[in-house]
Amino acid sequence: MHNKNIHTAILLFANSPEEELKQKNISGSKNLYEYFNEETLLKAKQTGLDVVLFSDAKQVGKNFGERFSNAIASVFKQGYDAVITIGNDTPDLKTQHLLSAEANLQNQILTLGPSMDGGSYLITLSKNTFNTEEFQKLPWQSNHLFTALEEYLTSKKHTTRHIEVLKDVDETKDLYYFINRFRNTSLILKHLILSILSLPKEFVVKIFKTYNSTYSSDTFNKGSPSIVIS
Repeated sequence: MHNKNIHTAILLFANSPEEELKQKNISGSKNLYEYFNEETLLKAKQTGLDVVLFSDAKQVGKNFGERFSNAIASVFKQGYDAVITIGNDTPDLKTQHLLSAEANLQNQILTLGPSMDGGSYLITLSKNTFNTEEFQKLPWQSNHLFTALEEYLTSKKHTTRHIEVLKDVDETKDLYYFINRFRNTSLILKHLILSILSLPKEFVVKIFKTYNSTYSSDTFNKGSPSIVIS
């Protein structure tokens, strides 16, 4: 059971697959982002917390900082005391990361999830100290963001805590990270990545032979049943 002293919402700030195709240089990735959206939403809902989805159709602002800040302000206006924000492009995000952030909130601690590229895949914010104008001026979509976020929250007299560093997917080369650690990548995501990268058939066969000789296919009996791999 959650301590409901602090009324918390999870904000999933995620573009539609069509919009992601326009903004990110990953050819043939519509199915990938459909998968990311479904999986991230499922993980958020599994916390038992309220989840607010802000797709590009609902976002307001001239740039990322404005759109993101306005979305957070909108959630606070709905009466929540705190917001845990996430995107849709961090495959290794788990429900437990969100539950840890919520547990920290009950102890007046704000959680940050650092990305490998210097950004942040998870940000926890408090309504009492959130300032839309200040927040939107942070160096969004840069490798200085995580440091700037920590400095921003510290300036507001918040105690912060980091969770593990994860990899997000912004461009095609990021997909190779999940190939290189194939063992810990879900079966559906493997298929999607391999179809996007158009790797030589012999390379793909080698990967799956190596993989299947070591690990049981039962391990991968998970993922959204609405995704069909042909």
